[in-house]
Amino acid sequence: MSTYFRSGEAIQKIANRYAQKLDELPVRYELMIIETTYGDTNIAITGTENKRALVFIHGAETCAPLEFETLKELVNDFKIYAVDLPNLAGRSAEIQPNLQNNSYGKWMFEILSRLGVKHAILLAFGGGGFIALKTLAFDEKRIAKTFLVAPAGIVKPSRLRYFFKVLFSVKRFRILRKEKLTTNIFRIPEISEIEAAKIQTPLYIFAAEDDVFYPANQLRKRAKKLFRSLKDVFLLYRGTTRTANNVHNSSTSRNTISDTIIKNEL
Repeated sequence: MSTYFRSGEAIQKIANRYAQKLDELPVRYELMIIETTYGDTNIAITGTENKRALVFIHGAETCAPLEFETLKELVNDFKIYAVDLPNLAGRSAEIQPNLQNNSYGKWMFEILSRLGVKHAILLAFGGGGFIALKTLAFDEKRIAKTFLVAPAGIVKPSRLRYFFKVLFSVKRFRILRKEKLTTNIFRIPEISEIEAAKIQTPLYIFAAEDDVFYPANQLRKRAKKLFRSLKDVFLLYRGTTRTANNVHNSSTSRNTISDTIIKNEL
């Protein structure tokens, strides 16, 4: 078993920040542990009872509570299940499902089944987008619509582009290198055409024109080729350089994402 964070110090810092963010959350929540084939999975639950379920999958550099700033605009319209990915910065088991097969799809199917959600909205950021696509390809019957923000798994990130856009920031590079984020991002494979052909759920994608990992033009082009159920591709941060996991970190983008989800759900 490999651990995503290399040092015990890094693990402790993340644990402390996790607890801090829970204390600072602007909304009421509860935590649930679900047993899966890949160990225990932690889920933060918030939102409004008797509303449609929204299942949220975070990206590689974060965990569920750190993304509640984005989700808070949706709490009145949905019951939200924010899933901590395994072997990352949250409280789920440190077990890495296989990226190359349907392990992530099976893992999410177990979670959705045990939560008992039906006709759910699936929202995913960055690396979570790859897991969302794996989920749909494995079994999409519990998902009504899917919204992906700068998703991994559709195009391969360019190492050369990454070098010129990110590595000039020495401080950021040291952080990424220490936490193994660079290698993990580049390890995520593209979704196959066979898997994509299985997906019938309506897809909505948000992309950034100058995204370091997944530029909008490349993302849009391959998404249109792969997914027959693609409904639209929305552009965030026009003319601004962002990484895949930070593209949603502004009030403008958060409002765009929230408004689009609500508009297409109601």
